[in-house]
Amino acid sequence: MRTFSLLTVMSFLSLGACGSDNAEDSAPQESAAPDSSSSDDSGDTPVEPTVCEHLELTARPFEQAEDNPSLGAVAGDFEVNTTQGTFRLSESWTGCETYLLIQDEPTQATGWPRALWDRDRDVADLLKTLPENTHVLFFSTLNNIGKREEALGSLEAKVNKALRSWEDEEKAWRKDRIHYVTSKIRNLEEWTGIALRSPGWGIGIDRFQRIRYIGSYADPTRYNSEQGWFEPNLSMAANEAIYYNFEAEREARLVAQNADVFPIWEGETIGCGWSGRCTTTSVELPDAAQMATYDSLELDITTACVGDGEYGECPPWDYLVYLYLCEDDNPESCPVEFGRWITTYHREGRWVHDVSSLLPYLKDGGTKHFSFETVQSYDIDLSLRLFNSNKEETASSLTPLFNGGGFHSTSNDAYLPVELPIPDTAKKVEVAYVISGHGMAEPGNCAEFCITDHLFGVNSDENLVSLVDAGVQYGCQEQVAEGTVPNQYGTWWYGRSNWCPGREVQLKTIDVTDQVVLGENATFTYTGSFNGAPYPAGGASMRLKSWLVISE
Repeated sequence: MRTFSLLTVMSFLSLGACGSDNAEDSAPQESAAPDSSSSDDSGDTPVEPTVCEHLELTARPFEQAEDNPSLGAVAGDFEVNTTQGTFRLSESWTGCETYLLIQDEPTQATGWPRALWDRDRDVADLLKTLPENTHVLFFSTLNNIGKREEALGSLEAKVNKALRSWEDEEKAWRKDRIHYVTSKIRNLEEWTGIALRSPGWGIGIDRFQRIRYIGSYADPTRYNSEQGWFEPNLSMAANEAIYYNFEAEREARLVAQNADVFPIWEGETIGCGWSGRCTTTSVELPDAAQMATYDSLELDITTACVGDGEYGECPPWDYLVYLYLCEDDNPESCPVEFGRWITTYHREGRWVHDVSSLLPYLKDGGTKHFSFETVQSYDIDLSLRLFNSNKEETASSLTPLFNGGGFHSTSNDAYLPVELPIPDTAKKVEVAYVISGHGMAEPGNCAEFCITDHLFGVNSDENLVSLVDAGVQYGCQEQVAEGTVPNQYGTWWYGRSNWCPGREVQLKTIDVTDQVVLGENATFTYTGSFNGAPYPAGGASMRLKSWLVISE
């Protein structure tokens, strides 16, 4: 991976630069797991497959590290007593597995009528939902050893009950990865004891051996009117391990790309309040000849919390943030939306997503100016990733089609038909779009939580996009394996109108090559609807950007 220096030519605010530790980029590379078909020196006795071979994942050696409990630090070795004997991280480590350290009374799950481990169903759901490559270490916060052992024994009985119907091999595999810690948390002097006591949220260790925190356990089915919030569910911890696997798979994909990486902002604290775009900078891209060798473009952004990680200054709301491309000869004018994301509820996030359709905006290379917009303050790392993935065709030109914001009874009147020529040299013709619905107007709780339809017409053909995840109870939680930040401190689980808190708003494409005639004009139309008709009220918003993309 080649990284090019950042050239800053303009900043509209004086911003404090605060480093953001991107541990994924600096993590050691995974090593290939040995061949499971290998034999010993005699060539006669087959070697038992390793854990990583069984999981069909790559191994990673244990990295010796300082005793540092900080979020994102490399997890140092630690040792605790369990009902099965001594557990030591370095001895258990494979690099293809993850670890969750869960207390019976974590800070974010105290004050409720029932303890976190109390429900048999929650224990069963945790075991069912956990990825196969997850270890769980359960800690009791009780100081009396007899009461601790009693609490752990009760939990183990719940685990055994939940596993009763499992196949023997699966049952044995899971039992080997459940550890009941008898050590008193108060007496643990290594980094684990510090983090389990403060912030006391529970700990994750991902496949890069980084220290993570377990987020909120709140369950959307358990609203408590007296508390004004949702009661915890132990099984929510599984979302963390699912996300760690997503991150490891993403990093492997990024390494394989051999991309050229052009930082736009590196560890810069950006917060605009309600003033709008508040910072502009520039990046120096290669010349046009080099740009023509790229067929793929991704945006890579990290929104890190300012200060002491997720228990410090970490913004609480799911707000839109934007990247804009400015005019070459007027950096103060930034009309092109180049990236859109929704921030998390009080957690950090990193997102990498494809915007290859926008490559024509950068095709001339040279100095490009970008502007960023965020209401809340984050330490921002944002880069362009340019690479060649050997596509049959590359986006060569794009033309804006329909841009919108309102969603009401007359909003479709603004979308007049657009007639554009189709080059006879085109290999692929696409409609690219970014769309997200916002607002909580009635009827339907629109447009954040209502199902809407979006019809992109091309000549006599209709291309329907239905945003059916809106309002689905676990719509966003079910996308953790695709990159939604899990266990946020807000109503993150609910499906929205083509977006989730803690996720990019994706740029998507519709292949309309068969709907046009090369060398002739084509007519493009758009309408948005709710229950088959224009939305009948005001107050809803549908943020739409769309383009005609020609690939040659």
